[in-house]
Amino acid sequence: MLEHQNSKASTGAATATVTAPANVAALPAGCLSVPVRRIVTFHLNGLGDLLFTLPALSALRESFPGARITSVVRPALAPLLQDSPFVDDILLRPKGGLSSQAALMAKLHGTHFDLAMAFSQSRNTTLLVWSTGAAVRAGFHGAKMEALLTHRVPKEGPPRIETHLELVRAVGCATHHLDYNGLLHIGVEATSRAQELLDDAGIIGPFLIAACAASDKRGIKEWPAQHWVSALKVLSARWPVVLVGTEPTHEVTSQLNGNVWDFGGRTDLPSLAALCGKSALFCGIDSGVLHLAAAMQTPVVGIYGPSDWRLTGPRGVSHRVVRHPVECSPCMLAKCKWEGEDERKCLTRLHPNQLVTAIHELLGV
Repeated sequence: MLEHQNSKASTGAATATVTAPANVAALPAGCLSVPVRRIVTFHLNGLGDLLFTLPALSALRESFPGARITSVVRPALAPLLQDSPFVDDILLRPKGGLSSQAALMAKLHGTHFDLAMAFSQSRNTTLLVWSTGAAVRAGFHGAKMEALLTHRVPKEGPPRIETHLELVRAVGCATHHLDYNGLLHIGVEATSRAQELLDDAGIIGPFLIAACAASDKRGIKEWPAQHWVSALKVLSARWPVVLVGTEPTHEVTSQLNGNVWDFGGRTDLPSLAALCGKSALFCGIDSGVLHLAAAMQTPVVGIYGPSDWRLTGPRGVSHRVVRHPVECSPCMLAKCKWEGEDERKCLTRLHPNQLVTAIHELLGV
């Protein structure tokens, strides 16, 4: 059930009003006539998490067509929203605690938002939402300092598209887009940069993209480098393969000869998205880049081990999930509970041929 506290509605003629669909508990009577001229959304820090909010942003734009929408994001993610039709303004959220957020809080308060949406459950996010002074401050149960929110909806499991859609439904939005397919808009400049990289490498015709590495915090998701080498030797005999990531993947490329190019560290997020959109297929571990490719409507083969493919698998595109079933997967842990030969066995025992076969099946070759 939707939980609420009393809110004082703003005055003035409404350009749009908060309503609730029949299957979601109605907002309190004092909020049903809240004029919604300005909306602010607060996002999580991960690439995949931002992409998971695109259907919710689309719903806000469609349901409140007269409102101005501002998104608060980390600087690294902001370029992905630069050409979005769902966002009018972008505010950068600095790192650090409350003291580093002071200037942003002052700006938020001075903008006089009517509706604030918290996709994140962090303490800093809740404080930022509260600082807006919006009459409706919606977020999830379990958020840090959730008493500062006026409305809360249930949330189970990791952040995903469905939970974000439940949040916007609770403030009256109709939700027609249930995945991120086609909702990411990339500008001409990023597309040109991606093409320049391909031209410099001499890549003409269909090519594959592979993302091998995980961030330091998500190293448990990595597939062994030697497995990548074995799979890419087979794949690169048929197609050019482009490796992407925040930095070069020397551990893999040093063991490969010809028809493999490492673009690691050479793309920003918009040009990486454009590159994914130009590729015939993306293969990689469960990551934000996997969802970036899927959002660009590129077929995806995802390697899943500790994470749950049923919750955070690719959406809206042709895809395959390759995994090695073991009794402890998915565990959703940040560190494997096993040691020795059994450590990360969900991935170390996933044979390279499984990836190659899935790619061949998906491409129909």
